[in-house]
Amino acid sequence: MPATGPLAGRANVPRMAGAQMAAARAIALLRRRPFHVALGGLVLGLALSSGRPSLALAAAGACALGLAAMGSGALGLLTALLVIAGVGGGAARLAALEHSWPAAHPGESVSARANLIARPRPSRFGSSAVLELRSGPGRGARVLARAGREDRWPDDAGAGVELLVEGTLSRPRASPRANFDWPAHLRRRGIGAELQIESLRATGRRRGGAAGIVDAMRRRAEHALERGASPREAALARGMVLGQDEELPETLRDDFRRSGLAHLLAVSGQNVMLLGALALPALGLLGFGLRGRIVGVLALIAIYVPLAGAGPSLQRAGVMGAAGLMAVIAGRSASRWYALLLAAVVTLAASPRVLGDPGWQLSFVAVAGILWLAPGIAAALRALPRPVADGLALTIAATLATAPLLGHHFGVISLSALPANVLALPVVAPIMWIGMIQAAVGQLALDGLRLGGLADAGLEALGLINGLLLGYLEGVARRFADAPGAAVELPLSSPFAVAGAYALLGAVVLGASRARRTLGPATASQLAAWRLLAPARRHGLVLTGTALLLALAVVWLGPSSAPDRLTVSFLDVGQGDATLIQDSGGAAVLFDGGPEEARVARLLRRAGVRRLSAVVATHQSSDHQGGLREVLQRFPVDLLLDGGDGTTDPRFRAVLAEARRRGVRRVPAAAGQTIRCGALTIRLLSPEPRPPGPPPEDPNPRAVVAVVSAGAFDLLLSADAESPTLESLDLPDVEAMKVPHHGSRDEGLPEVLSRLRPQVAAIEVGSDNSYGHPAPETLAALERSGARVYRTDRDGTIALSVDDGALRVETHR
Repeated sequence: MPATGPLAGRANVPRMAGAQMAAARAIALLRRRPFHVALGGLVLGLALSSGRPSLALAAAGACALGLAAMGSGALGLLTALLVIAGVGGGAARLAALEHSWPAAHPGESVSARANLIARPRPSRFGSSAVLELRSGPGRGARVLARAGREDRWPDDAGAGVELLVEGTLSRPRASPRANFDWPAHLRRRGIGAELQIESLRATGRRRGGAAGIVDAMRRRAEHALERGASPREAALARGMVLGQDEELPETLRDDFRRSGLAHLLAVSGQNVMLLGALALPALGLLGFGLRGRIVGVLALIAIYVPLAGAGPSLQRAGVMGAAGLMAVIAGRSASRWYALLLAAVVTLAASPRVLGDPGWQLSFVAVAGILWLAPGIAAALRALPRPVADGLALTIAATLATAPLLGHHFGVISLSALPANVLALPVVAPIMWIGMIQAAVGQLALDGLRLGGLADAGLEALGLINGLLLGYLEGVARRFADAPGAAVELPLSSPFAVAGAYALLGAVVLGASRARRTLGPATASQLAAWRLLAPARRHGLVLTGTALLLALAVVWLGPSSAPDRLTVSFLDVGQGDATLIQDSGGAAVLFDGGPEEARVARLLRRAGVRRLSAVVATHQSSDHQGGLREVLQRFPVDLLLDGGDGTTDPRFRAVLAEARRRGVRRVPAAAGQTIRCGALTIRLLSPEPRPPGPPPEDPNPRAVVAVVSAGAFDLLLSADAESPTLESLDLPDVEAMKVPHHGSRDEGLPEVLSRLRPQVAAIEVGSDNSYGHPAPETLAALERSGARVYRTDRDGTIALSVDDGALRVETHR
């Protein structure tokens, strides 16, 4: 029952007083920060410029009425007018952008001069690059050019290179199977059409003007970053310092994403902050006063932003940095929230559609999270040294603030992001500073020529030092990406789900803030007692705690233990093949490595693999050998059984080349071979030696067919070789088999099954694949055979273990 009598009114007094105090604080804040409110109205208008006009008018009215109700009628009217102005200006900008796009029609042929905007990016089926057309009807427009594997870009293909291109122009189309709006993504980048390249060649010219000057500076910076570093380290340095991640292996990009370190590959506000931290004292040493140092840093920011690609996050950082420095020159206190709003105005005015860009959203949300959360987190970490506390506070604040957005855009969040960023923190600034110094010194050269003398030796030495730091950073990314549970699915598919996640985060933060105020006196006394300890004792306790945390990290990040019994794992690699056999003594053999994106090396680590006795590449097919190169890079391998059958496919040849670099013994696969690895015996039933001449167009019939035995257990592995191949072989009775070719339709399969008589049959197949695998006829034949059938598309990884002759199957989804 509700309370009645005098006590009821008294009970409500504190609550009403609290609400009145909150309202009073809000009104006071509005009066102190009118420019923030007005600028926020302009941001809101620009953000709504691509939506419905009625929504914009409603927003303007709400601003006017809401601020008037709070006693700021004039500010409300001004804010409403700025909302409308933002909508009008944004709509005009969108119309101008769309007018610059070529009127592409399906099948329309184009022959034009064009400039590369960035280096071509390789893909599974060729490569792609953004071009700006310099002639023809679409002059001035940007298109995404797609080239096949047979098309070769110029050796010096970089920003500004002029090409003569011929191809077919078309409007971007979204894939009905993909949960991603591809055309909208391209529109946000100012790209209105795609160009399928039919021919291309370099003219030997480059673009001129201011863009040409920036291109030349970028080339010199690229060459400088390559000094003293391996190609992989140089590619990583270009990604971190210049935002050029085109040449990074997809596997490395995936490691950085999964470990929560992907932001380091996108040039952002961190780069601008570190540039200022490097330049300000350097200019001071050169004798510049405060005003001269600030002007110098402003000039460096103005150069660095276009040099590093001028992405949305970098534009935001540049505007915020410039606003803060200008405030210092003007002798006024700088408001970081006002600078953030100003950056939003500039980036949205340049392209209102950037609002939908995940990078833009993550950049602004990360900064807002740092401004809101970092001070409180740093205060809670006062027991630590100030630089350590501040660094941890920035990392924790940005990680928490961006988690819901990451779940919304990518469906997963990285649980390892926080510890990975903490361990990466000590090397990020040195890597950036060394890279920036290299890029600056590189400007003394002409078109990447060697400088000679002390400058050249200095670049080499800096490259070697940075290579060590980059190697450590890559190791952190790989270890945390491989850790069990490094990333979890968090499909916040709707804006309401994202809003709910942020509401929950806000509630947690407010609760923590209230608890900190409640526990403030006790915390202060404990902190005082901590500071009274002798410095040696404090340092010893900190080192002990750090050692314990590192020990826990080693246990978490270390590989799982190998099985203590014979185990066959039909690995879930999607639409591809990868089968791991491990005996009880530690020997391990891998048949195929699935497609590259399946990251089979990560699965091997989780299975407790430390060394591979043999790797079998059954035949040339990207869904079988795609992941083997990474396997060779990450594990010691004693033997590579080469089933390439003389193929000239460059991806398969890359696997063989990696084996040569690693000193792995290579043996061409042929029928009649017997290989022993620990308790495992591998007998090859196929292929027969290939007759002279080029390799066959279809490699499947000549794929490696093998029987792997251990004691009384026999396993048939046939890759993609189907019944026309298998029927001619001396097939034994087996306990288990991998169903050929992902369970494709095979009229001769019933006869093969009657000879093999397997107890367990595993189908390695990807879910919702476009091939219709496994075929209904194949499933029916397997059911009639009496075998227990498992499928990776439904069951995940299938682990078959043998213990005293008994077969046990476990599935891991």
